[in-house]
This record gives sequence, C-alpha cells and structure tokens, in this order.
Amino acid sequence: MASAQGYDLVEMASNADPPVCRILDYGRFLYEEKAKQQEAKKHQHTVSVRQMRLTLKISEHDFGTKIRKMSEFLEAKDRVKVTVRLRGREVVHKDRGLEMIERIQERLSDIAMLEGKPFLEGTTRFSWQAMFVPIKGSKRGAKQKRPESEENSSEKKLTTVSEEGKS
Repeated sequence: MASAQGYDLVEMASNADPPVCRILDYGRFLYEEKAKQQEAKKHQHTVSVRQMRLTLKISEHDFGTKIRKMSEFLEAKDRVKVTVRLRGREVVHKDRGLEMIERIQERLSDIAMLEGKPFLEGTTRFSWQAMFVPIKGSKRGAKQKRPESEENSSEKKLTTVSEEGKS
C-alpha cells in the first residue's frame, strides 16, 4: 500500500503489541526531526563554570573590575568559582581571605548567592574556594516604571510653574 502511494512504511513503535507503523515520506520525516532538534538546541543554555582568582593584596579598582566581570558571568547564568590565593606570609592571615569572600558576597548579593560554605584548600599553598550561583529571576538592570499618579502630578507642577511665570 505504501509503495503504491510512493511513500515508505516506517515502524514507529516496535515494542507495542501489535507494532505501530506509519505510511510517510521517510526523508521528510528525518528532515523534520533534525529541524526539531536544532530548534531545541537554540533554546538551551549550557551552564559553565567561570573562575576568578584573587589575592589579598588586590587594589580597590582591580577588585571592582573583578566584581563587574563576575556580575556579567552571573547575569549570563554561569556559575563563578572564586579562588582567593594566599601567598607567602599571607598564610598566617587565613581569616582575611574569608573576609574577602564575604565582601564579594555582599557586592553580588542582588544577583548571586553562595553555594555551600567557602573552604580552605591546599597543604603548603593555601587558597579559599567559593562557588557563586545566579539567583533565578534576578534582573539587575531592569528599569522600574513610575506610577501614573506621579507622572501626572509632575506634569501638573510644571504647568503651574509656567502659568505663574506668565502672569
């Protein structure tokens, strides 16, 4: 019946009882399946882990730059792994590395949260490690709309000022 119509007989569900078959153009079927998969890929976002390395002696400007880059990564829905390296005699002041991670957490609190607790890694060279994950639904740059009552009241104020100036 399929060959008489110029189509193919395709087995859709071989495990069913009885097996399910369809009469269709197999080449077109494969094309449509591939198109569906490509469309599904467009809407996927693979989460990647970005890494930021810092030291205790970082300047305030460089710290701000690192925070800005971290916020860009987090807004792109990527995770950020922060590593605060302790070099030389800084190993004695392990608490300062933890303070730096807390400072980062304060600056990124509106778009990210800390996953788990920061932990100290290493035996001779110590470093603090922390993972920041984006908060779902957070939009930092979203503009808030003014209520209409405020817009109307500001227009009224402008008209009253201009009317007073005319008289």
